[in-house]
Amino acid sequence: MAMAACRIACTSADAIRGKLSVAHLNRAMTKPCLDRLQTMQYLLGTHMVTHPELKAKFCYLPTVPTLIDGMITGKDTLEMAVFMTIGQENLRVNLKLKYIGSRWMCIYADLG
Repeated sequence: MAMAACRIACTSADAIRGKLSVAHLNRAMTKPCLDRLQTMQYLLGTHMVTHPELKAKFCYLPTVPTLIDGMITGKDTLEMAVFMTIGQENLRVNLKLKYIGSRWMCIYADLG
């Protein structure tokens, strides 16, 4: 589960930076979660157009996960926190995963 959460967190960070499409997360996230991520991608992309120094600092370097922590919060829910760096910038991703059907789906992703 830690590896799956880390993959979702890194892919989400790459998606909001514009390196990947949000569609790469279709099988891992619910539709409302994907919609919120896509909105964040749009807002961040619009903001970076007027701030090229932020784009240079945030958009070209790889995401490097440094710590993963998780807790089972119910019989079918799990919350994970993934700490990562992008260059010199620290990024924290909180994920809430729920067992839906026959797989774990991300129902909440908070990047910041």
